[in-house]
Amino acid sequence: MEMTGKCRLLGIVAALATATPVVAADAADVYGAPPIESGWKYQVALDGWFTALDGSIGLRGLPAADVNVSALDAIEHLEGAFAASFQATGDSWLLYSDFMWSKISADADVGPFGGTVGFEQEQVLFTALVGYEVPVNIQNMQLYATGGLRYQHYSVDLSIDPVFFPGINRSGSQSWVDPIVGMALHYDINDRWFVDVMADVGGFGIASDITLQGTATVGYNWTDTISSSFGYRALYTDHSDGGFRYDATQHGLFTRLSFHF
Repeated sequence: MEMTGKCRLLGIVAALATATPVVAADAADVYGAPPIESGWKYQVALDGWFTALDGSIGLRGLPAADVNVSALDAIEHLEGAFAASFQATGDSWLLYSDFMWSKISADADVGPFGGTVGFEQEQVLFTALVGYEVPVNIQNMQLYATGGLRYQHYSVDLSIDPVFFPGINRSGSQSWVDPIVGMALHYDINDRWFVDVMADVGGFGIASDITLQGTATVGYNWTDTISSSFGYRALYTDHSDGGFRYDATQHGLFTRLSFHF
């Protein structure tokens, strides 16, 4: 008799254990509880930046020279370029990095009596960010506070060839890393269209006096795994070290082809 009672008790416990997930699921459906998402989402992208360059660049022994290269001139004189980015989001975290290499060269006539100035620049940019989601009361929007590092490398050649004086040639290169803080925003307009915005500020006199960057794009989801976006990007850096001076802004149209998994 005692054994029969124990068997009945064990049967009731087993039945309750089996029914609990079903009851919880039914309760979630009844009360409209949102589904719990787990796992991370990843994005790999190929980027294109049709950039103009405006500012002043100085090398050892030469005063800073004004450099103004339009986006069309940059494309015309582009010798090579590659840009890509990676992003991962999950558990309220954002991991982001992008890389760009480019090389341009241009010549310009200067002075009332003629003469030329030659300019060549090879550039490497690498940014690495970690972000944490900030609560916002806007549906379909994710806002992250970000912090990280930006590495910049420039190899610059300047040549001045006046008509009545001997020509001058100078070359130099400089690499540095700036701490940066900023924000990243993603907003789904609907299941197809979306907006991405990223902005940061850094340097703070540690390497650059200041560096500022901003990107704003509108995108479209072609499939669940492929999207493209189009917008504008600008990067300003004021950096000097020894005889190297770089105080310039790169800005222009920005495109991205992304693969999601």
